Amino acid sequence: MLCAMSPWLRAMLLLAATASAAPCVAQEAPPAPGGWFAEHVRLSGEASAAMSTTTAREEGWFNFSDYENSTVRSLRLSLVGEVTLSRRIALITEVRTLQLDRPEAYALYVRVRPWLSQALDIHAGRIPPTFGSFPRRLYVADNPLIGMPLAFQYLTSIRPDALPATPDELARMRGRGWLANYSVGDRREAAGLPIANALRWDTGVQVRWQRDPVTLYGAITQGTVGNPRLSDDNGGPQLAARLAYAPHPAVTVAASVASGAYLARSLTSSLPGPGRLRSHRQQAYGADVELSRDRWLIRGEAVWNRWEQPAFGVQSVRDLSATAAMVEARYKLWPGVYAAGRVDRLGFSTITTTLGARTWDADVTRVELGGGWTVHRHVLVKASWQRNRRDGGRVRASDIGVAQVVTWF
Repeated sequence: MLCAMSPWLRAMLLLAATASAAPCVAQEAPPAPGGWFAEHVRLSGEASAAMSTTTAREEGWFNFSDYENSTVRSLRLSLVGEVTLSRRIALITEVRTLQLDRPEAYALYVRVRPWLSQALDIHAGRIPPTFGSFPRRLYVADNPLIGMPLAFQYLTSIRPDALPATPDELARMRGRGWLANYSVGDRREAAGLPIANALRWDTGVQVRWQRDPVTLYGAITQGTVGNPRLSDDNGGPQLAARLAYAPHPAVTVAASVASGAYLARSLTSSLPGPGRLRSHRQQAYGADVELSRDRWLIRGEAVWNRWEQPAFGVQSVRDLSATAAMVEARYKLWPGVYAAGRVDRLGFSTITTTLGARTWDADVTRVELGGGWTVHRHVLVKASWQRNRRDGGRVRASDIGVAQVVTWF
């Protein structure tokens, strides 16, 4: 993995490795009866299977992801491991397979704690998300419903390797994020980008510092929030930060920001002007809140995003913005049984075409209602009904029922 990284990121990883080499002052505890493995290795796993009443094509690709699978018709297996090498160093990984395809290292990073007296961690490798609240909830069981918020799953018509030459060309792809094509760059049909991808983790270095009630994150990564990457494709890093404030165990308020170059190196010769790749960035700002009281858990999250695109000729298609907001609630009816709901909206800025002003992608609204039942200590059954509406695309409405079974250890 190191050989595919840009020089700046290799330097950051070497810095983290150097910090990890500090000797431990405290004496190590004697081995546990189970030996070194039992003392230093922790494993957990999760399996989930979801099925909807329609196929992805029939439902209009509303739940399609960049893995080319529907998030409401999926089989997911994951194994999470943490190897504690010393009091200061740990290796964390998650190996995941979707639809029983080839397993992939969804997460693989080293965690370094330079000072045991300080709540400061350095993560290097394929690291946890810095931006937003929903992507930080690792397990399917943490999602009270089955679908995902639009900001972190819905595919827009933006592509990192292809560009529209005119606003009219961009407008023709409204509601076609699952399979968009343009005349500049790679002309093949391919999926677009979500605002922030919750199904992939980025590669880079992250610092986490905590002093109650404040937790602060900062990261430098290869890709962007919409296009996390294992290897660099444009020489432009992303900078991201998150600040969370938890004045009470039942209240958390947080804000996130991220900015990075998102266009692929293959577009370099096609871009007008001297700015080239690094002058065209994805910029995202987010805010989220979580409240809990008695049987209630309420979460809200909003994201404002902008992709800076180059202008070709006299018709500019620069600064394509999108705004997403969602509110979800969970209420525990009885022990092991809950009801939940989420309202979601994704809207896009306006461009001027030969047919007049219109949004550059089709606005989307989603409502999902459902619930869950813990039938066993480690088995959760969920069911939901999802209503999708948008003002463009080949399929503009979808109402589907979804069932999911989740188990973990």
